[in-house]
Amino acid sequence: MSPPEPASPSTTTPLAGERWPASKVGLLLLAIVAVIIIGAALRAAAVVIVPLVLSFLIALMVAPVDHVVHERMPRRLKWLGHVAAMGVIIVVLAVFAGGVWVAAQRVVAQFPQISEELQAMAGLAGSGGGATSGSSSGAGTAAADIVDDMTGAQDTAADGGGDSQRLALPDFITQFRGAGGQLGSRMADWATGYATSILGSTGSALGSMVLIFFFVLLMLIEAPAWRTKVSRILASDERDRMLDSFSVIARQMRRYLLVRMILGLITGALYATWLWLFDVDLLIVWALLAFLLNFIPTLGSLLAGALPVIYALVQKDFSTALLIGAGILVIEQVMGNYVDPKVQGRQLSLSPLVVLVVLLIWGWVWGVAGALLAVPVTMSLVVMFAHVPRLRPVALFLSDERDYHGLDRIASSD
Repeated sequence: MSPPEPASPSTTTPLAGERWPASKVGLLLLAIVAVIIIGAALRAAAVVIVPLVLSFLIALMVAPVDHVVHERMPRRLKWLGHVAAMGVIIVVLAVFAGGVWVAAQRVVAQFPQISEELQAMAGLAGSGGGATSGSSSGAGTAAADIVDDMTGAQDTAADGGGDSQRLALPDFITQFRGAGGQLGSRMADWATGYATSILGSTGSALGSMVLIFFFVLLMLIEAPAWRTKVSRILASDERDRMLDSFSVIARQMRRYLLVRMILGLITGALYATWLWLFDVDLLIVWALLAFLLNFIPTLGSLLAGALPVIYALVQKDFSTALLIGAGILVIEQVMGNYVDPKVQGRQLSLSPLVVLVVLLIWGWVWGVAGALLAVPVTMSLVVMFAHVPRLRPVALFLSDERDYHGLDRIASSD
């Protein structure tokens, strides 16, 4: 019996303590540099690429509407399929843009006053006990009166031989409220500036919507011709993989949008009900923000929950704001950990860590549009990578699946 042949060097894996070949290290560094260059190029060309990406995803989502109407109409009325698909887009964009406009307008109208009151609250715990220079005269007088009362109480305690430690707890509460006021003031200023920028960019947003509208229309009209071109250029197996990828992406995008809408409506209703119990104003704004920001995972939920708590801190008191925040936290935990997984079903899910990372990356690359498109774009990349043999490890790494069998089950059109 002949001895077994030694394993080929190309098939062996480096053991612990061994160095990787220089070629693999160089390839890894080259890949990192390529990713950085691609990210910088995408950021520089955001004005052109964002409308194209958004148009492509929208075209995939409304393609079934176009197909159904197109098949049921006589030959001379086939064009009504395009009209129906574009009508759906117009309605959705109008509702979304109207909601953003209403919410941003109310935030701009209310939050400057909230920011001033929070600054006065933060100034109360400052070194002089007085209000900050940016606060109003009434808030500064009130803060000075409270500090005088506390000083008088300290003098009385000292004269009567009382224990000065009795004021330790009120001092701690005052300092805590001051720190919360500083944090809330910064968040209120950030929200106001963000809403103002949204209102200021309405014209450019409408121009982008018109451009996206025509992009989608042209994509729907020329889809059959491009499908024929792809079938002529690619081999049968490559063509099937590409068409299968587009089919899965369209299905995942439609399901993702439906899930986000359902969860947003439920979350907005729960927000409005909980805040109504405490007689908090602007219920429609908070419910609308909860619905809209639901399309930005993790970071959107934090912002949607923080803003009404900041408002309650000014309108009510600290204990009420704390109770409202606890209720909102419970709502987010229930919706995120129990309702969301049940509604998702067989939807392609991403790792929670990956979701947070892609939100930061795409937000840096494309701004607000990147935050909205982060999950859909990453899901699309996972589906496409899952159909390319050499990129399947990347798809598995980005997804929430643990093996290739689960990845194939989710990323296939069967």
